[in-house]
Amino acid sequence: MANPDRASFLKLFNKHPLPLARLGLLLLCAAWLLPGLVGHAPWKGGDGEHFVQLWLLLKSGAAPQSVSATPPLYYWVATATAWLTSSFLSLADGARLASGLFIALALFFIARTARTLYGAETAWAAALTLLGCMGLLVRGHELNAATAQFAAAAIMLHGIATLPQGQRGGWTLGAGTILMLLAGGAAEAALFLLLAMGVPGLLEAFRSPPARRALAWGVGLALAASAAWLAYLTTQAIPLKQALNLQRWLGDAPLRPAFYLGILGWYAWPAWPLAAWALYRGRRQWRTPGIVLPVGALLGLLALYVFDTDPGEEQGLILLLPLALLGASGLYTLRRGAAYALLWFGIMLFGFLALVLWVYWSAHDLGSPARLAARLSRLGMTGVGVLRPWALALGIVVTLAWVVFLARIRRSPLRPILVWTAGMTFSWGLLMALFQAPLDQRLSYASVGAVLAARVPPTECIQTYQVRSQQRLLLAYHSGRMLAPADIGCAWLLVETRQRDVEPHISPDWVKVWDGARPGDRSDLFHLYGHR
Repeated sequence: MANPDRASFLKLFNKHPLPLARLGLLLLCAAWLLPGLVGHAPWKGGDGEHFVQLWLLLKSGAAPQSVSATPPLYYWVATATAWLTSSFLSLADGARLASGLFIALALFFIARTARTLYGAETAWAAALTLLGCMGLLVRGHELNAATAQFAAAAIMLHGIATLPQGQRGGWTLGAGTILMLLAGGAAEAALFLLLAMGVPGLLEAFRSPPARRALAWGVGLALAASAAWLAYLTTQAIPLKQALNLQRWLGDAPLRPAFYLGILGWYAWPAWPLAAWALYRGRRQWRTPGIVLPVGALLGLLALYVFDTDPGEEQGLILLLPLALLGASGLYTLRRGAAYALLWFGIMLFGFLALVLWVYWSAHDLGSPARLAARLSRLGMTGVGVLRPWALALGIVVTLAWVVFLARIRRSPLRPILVWTAGMTFSWGLLMALFQAPLDQRLSYASVGAVLAARVPPTECIQTYQVRSQQRLLLAYHSGRMLAPADIGCAWLLVETRQRDVEPHISPDWVKVWDGARPGDRSDLFHLYGHR
């Protein structure tokens, strides 16, 4: 007998080309993408690191592929989005839109892949499962070149899944391979091509003449375009190791083979429990595209990343794609008790987070509770005790939207993951509504840059000592002053120390003008000196 919840769900979604429910899901995806993507300076960490790379490229006019360890695709797109939005967005905000575009592209293709592998009703389940993964939340809202590989991997998976449908699958596979190569993922591109060539050995549908022709087209296109790209790079005298981003695999750092397995427990939640359930349900009929393709991709990536000499959360984004596919298929066979457990866990968790955020808002804007307000001041939060009406209004709107959503959501197989992803979206939106401005002051170097701009004349330069490269370049961007690491002709000197009680040993020729740090930063202290 057909599941009545599933039948009513499909009836609702197929009633009209763009029914209200589908429009609501599109709005939810937009609500996940936009908050935190714009409206703040480059933050310390990955966001600042990629912004510095982009800023240097724009200043020098160099091509991204000519700079070591710089995959060109992301920076091409970031430059384009920054230029298109330059009239109303800052450089950092405009460039950060590239991450949003690549995340949206990955969502589209992972939904199309799920539709091909499991049926039309799983398309939105795959997209929502991917959006609900906790590891994607922060990494998807910062300047992050790994999002280009993330999107390219989703396109390649879609190309492999659609090979039995004919030539279109081959073209998609070839295009995804080219994008992956331009995104700095030569090893991942080779892995997915090997997967595409190995799948016919297990699945009969991939041995049909149309599938074989499509595979030949895809591999041929990928090899031809890759050869042309490498030939061009050779004419530019760019080393092969740099052009293919092979320093990730040939570095001198000791390997950490268990890094990605160690983070997947929280990073891929709740996709991995749903994926595990799907594998358990299909254990007796595993030779199907819906199991072989995502499992092959996941195991291949985990084996490849054992040899990554510089593992990090950014690169782990690709691992979420096969888990989201399996999770989407597992969602529709989930037992009622497990479905309700995920549903109520999401409601309780994100409801509690909302309560915590409102308590912190009260401490920040109203000064109550007083002990928490004092702690926020010690942590460097600016404007404690000053009410911000716009932040309050936005927070109320986000909270009411969450309450209305919970009151109106209907029963369907999609409801558990929909509630989870909407809860994560709501919590992130509430955090940005209430605290984006204080966090910007706390996590960016804008305040230190403003001090340098106020004290150093625009025509003079600043010599730096022990100031790390990323900090130096971000301070140069925010201050508009030239910071030179070894220019003894400068009339100003900036020194960085990493222990608050240690005073730097500076020649008597320099007199201290200012010292300070980012609000609440207890590790990095800057000292500004002027020449006597």
